[in-house]
Amino acid sequence: MNAHPRDIHGSPTLPDAIEAEQALLGALLMRNDCIDDIPSSFEPNHFEEQIHRLMFEGMIELRTAGKTFSPITLKGMLPNQPIGGISIAQYMSRLMGEAVGYFGVKDWCRAITAAAARRELYGLADDLRQISLEEELRIPDDVDALRQRLAEVTRSLAGEEATFSLADAIDNSFEAVNDASRGRKAEGVDPGIPEVMQLTGPWQKGQLIIIGGGVKQGKTALAMQCMFEIAKSAPVFLYSGEMTVKQIIMREQARRTGISARQQQRGRVSDQEVQMLLEAGVEIKRSQHIEIDTRKMTLDQIGRKARALKKSHNIGAVFVDHIGKIQWEGKMQYEEEFKQGQIATSKLKDLAMELDLPVVALTHLKKSAFQEYQGSSLEKRLHAVLHRRPTYRDLIGNMDKDADQVIIPFQPRPILAGMEPGEGTPDWNVWKSLMDQTEGKAEILLSLSRESEFPRRRDIAWDGNSTSYGPSYKAQMNSRELF
Repeated sequence: MNAHPRDIHGSPTLPDAIEAEQALLGALLMRNDCIDDIPSSFEPNHFEEQIHRLMFEGMIELRTAGKTFSPITLKGMLPNQPIGGISIAQYMSRLMGEAVGYFGVKDWCRAITAAAARRELYGLADDLRQISLEEELRIPDDVDALRQRLAEVTRSLAGEEATFSLADAIDNSFEAVNDASRGRKAEGVDPGIPEVMQLTGPWQKGQLIIIGGGVKQGKTALAMQCMFEIAKSAPVFLYSGEMTVKQIIMREQARRTGISARQQQRGRVSDQEVQMLLEAGVEIKRSQHIEIDTRKMTLDQIGRKARALKKSHNIGAVFVDHIGKIQWEGKMQYEEEFKQGQIATSKLKDLAMELDLPVVALTHLKKSAFQEYQGSSLEKRLHAVLHRRPTYRDLIGNMDKDADQVIIPFQPRPILAGMEPGEGTPDWNVWKSLMDQTEGKAEILLSLSRESEFPRRRDIAWDGNSTSYGPSYKAQMNSRELF
């Protein structure tokens, strides 16, 4: 082909598979449904050429939207720059004209992936040489990061093979039912909170569990409590866009000791409480591997890290806190919140299915939800707070399509606190009575489920001091030891 994208920036020294990239794109332009033959492990960043990568991303975007792609529909999605003296539209037309067939899609993908892996290995070698010159203090962390990247490269080179057997799947399903009927451990992951377990049952592999709700409703506290309980028996990965690692650990120490994170931060602890915190820390260290990443991450980065941790540590669950804190790139960063939420839940469901583990994602209410409570008087609006519970339709994301379970923690008290009337007014006594009535109380709502009857709810105790649900941690441990 005369028009070569390499004409843009000159000859490289790194491995490439330009001919395979061109052949793949030409086949996809000629026959759109060939995109369904592309392996799930193939990613846009495997393309060496930036213009090819953008073409492929545009194809995926249009295909996801149910539209066809062609040089005409893709033209407006690509930079207006010539390639070898011809326009981008002409270049795509040549790719179509010189397409060599439709049956080599998987072979071309393998060639492109192999070249990408070799380039990554080349970069890893450079990074390793740089690490050898670093201060000793940083070396372990940087080597660990390299190890994770190497695991991803190894996975991409391993490729995919057909391993599904319908007979084995039926046998495995029967064994799980038989074990459960005989009182053995139920299939799935126990979220560690009895009220949640009663509503959802064990969290199954491949499920997307959504924990949603409004501000100060305790959704992060619920997710973190479940995560640390799960981590007692299985490694987990948490992406947190809201809290630092220190804040997360302090919250968990607060749950286990009753000493609030605020007390810990301000150093207002007695010698006895210091000892309690030390013991809690030792106990937390006994957990399985807990990987916490608080950097700004895209969905692709979250997915890559989860895949690497699945391979290196066999993680049993992924937690994303929360969908609104995912980093977006390209055109998606300018999309409206609801569109970003739909893409996020769709990809997180795909990740759960791919890694065969539950993915737990937090999300918040749409801006249009709970703008005001109905009632002709303040007293009626205050009472309305107790009964106006959110549903899955109020949440950001595509719940109907992607979520297997939607859990919503609900606490009227924080909402009532923001509606306080002037002290001494007739409404203030009503408000104070409702505040007292709801203190220490919360609900867990099962708003949507593919496994259980819904909607249902369970009352549960809430301790705002330790930001935890249910009886105190010590009482729970004593109960477990007793029974």
